Amino acid sequence: MNTRTKSPPSPPLPASRGNLRIIVAATLVLLVFVLAFGYLFQLRRARVAAENERRAAKERAQLAQSSPDALAARAIGNYLAKVQSQVRAHEAIFEKLQRENVFSWNVRDRAHLDAERQLVHDFLTTNAQLTDSIRYGGNLLRAEMDTANVPADARDSALALYVKSQTELLPLQLQVRRCDQELGESALDVLELLAWSWGAWRRDAGTGKLEFNNPIVVATFKDYAEKTKAAALAQESAAKALVTYQKQHAP
Repeated sequence: MNTRTKSPPSPPLPASRGNLRIIVAATLVLLVFVLAFGYLFQLRRARVAAENERRAAKERAQLAQSSPDALAARAIGNYLAKVQSQVRAHEAIFEKLQRENVFSWNVRDRAHLDAERQLVHDFLTTNAQLTDSIRYGGNLLRAEMDTANVPADARDSALALYVKSQTELLPLQLQVRRCDQELGESALDVLELLAWSWGAWRRDAGTGKLEFNNPIVVATFKDYAEKTKAAALAQESAAKALVTYQKQHAP
């Protein structure tokens, strides 16, 4: 009977080799942890640095915006925005006067006459507001700067530059405003005369001209109409002079 010789059992692993495996495994885990932690730390540090830079940029922008020059610039911008708004409102009414042919005295009925009178009143009102904003621009600009808490030195410097820029420009601007005032007042005189003398005149359907049956009324009408025409021509001339100056002194 054949008997199989059994292999002797493997000798037990020395304790030192088992400990070595544990140490190596622990070292690998620790290395992975260190690398991962280092990566996360670097990533966090980059994020913190980026966030700090964003905050610093924001603070620099806020500092620039709150600097005396920036405050003065914003105050000037606010004043100019208000003036430009008034200019647009006034020009819109003037364009409507032209579209409605108000200066042709093409009155259809009493309601139409009243509407044209109101339109001329609005024209005079917006012109008066614009005139005040231009004439007293220095005071209004100072008020804007005081509201914006602009330091006195920056405020006075900006006002001095503004006054200097208006030396030649202001008379041209005010001349346009005076012409508009004369235009509106003359036109209103004509319309008021037509309202007052209602029934003493009629419009010829063929020629479109007004016919009066009162010599005093017709003489007064011609006088007012001529003044309106002269004011319109003067306004056109003053506006051209202003535009020419602005083009010559454009930055």
